[in-house]
Amino acid sequence: EEEAFLVSLHKFMRERRTPIERIPHLGFKQINLWKIYKAVEKLGAYELVTGRRLWKNVYDELGGSPGSTSAATCTRRHYER
Repeated sequence: EEEAFLVSLHKFMRERRTPIERIPHLGFKQINLWKIYKAVEKLGAYELVTGRRLWKNVYDELGGSPGSTSAATCTRRHYER
């Protein structure tokens, strides 16, 4: 399931002419694209996570550093890209 998701995601991004050339980092850790997708899905999808301001929860789910003050914003931006 994870591999199919990643193949589909890369294909989608290439087709819209914004290919994923390198996996983004949050803090000093590379983002697991499957994990971030599943974390957002678990909390109710993008609109709900954004509306309820749950991006910090997503960041925490990814194992982010608890001291980061811009964690929620950075997590959301990476997800949106």
